Amino acid sequence: MVRHFSPGMIIAIFFGLSILALAIFVVFVIEVEKSQFRSNAKVANYSAPATPDSRILVLYFSRSGNTELMAMKIAEHYSARLVHLEADDYRIGFRGWLNSLRDAQTKHAIITPEKIDLSQYDTIFIGSPIWWYSPAPPIWQFVENNDFSNKSVILFNTFNNQFKQNYIDEFRDSVEAKKGNFLKHLYVKRGRMSRQISTETMLQIVQKQLESLKKVRK
Repeated sequence: MVRHFSPGMIIAIFFGLSILALAIFVVFVIEVEKSQFRSNAKVANYSAPATPDSRILVLYFSRSGNTELMAMKIAEHYSARLVHLEADDYRIGFRGWLNSLRDAQTKHAIITPEKIDLSQYDTIFIGSPIWWYSPAPPIWQFVENNDFSNKSVILFNTFNNQFKQNYIDEFRDSVEAKKGNFLKHLYVKRGRMSRQISTETMLQIVQKQLESLKKVRK
């Protein structure tokens, strides 16, 4: 006996399969993020302390650890102070992923620390992942909260796919509105989650970029 499906039943089946496919995709993304976080955590090690008179600060926000590794490489290169900008709303896991997806192109976030005394620094590196083509909200919030008078600022990012220059230009404008001097944008494309470049290759790219920064003194 051949069973005939009504248009309503076909729509219901299609809708159910779409929901199932979406759920599988979300679980896959979150598990890949967790795996990446654990892998990066194994090699994240900043053992070179900043020199007492260091004039360079490296501040970063990171979810899965890619930007953290880049920040550590920069801090190690300059013997700079390293500060992790925390944002509990975006911790690794389903809730953090959902919040990051929702807030990807906003410029506001709850962060710790909110402010830092920047008076001793000449150059400040500020880093984050790229979410939907834009630097992540925590570093926008940090710039909004702080005074960058007479400071040179270098933005650095890691990302899977791409960024859009208009968001980088907006970030530059935000820094300059806080009286800072935006010097440069450094970035590394790690690639899609399932086929990223190796950590070793990423750090080699960062090292080459740092060697080209002639204006930054250790």
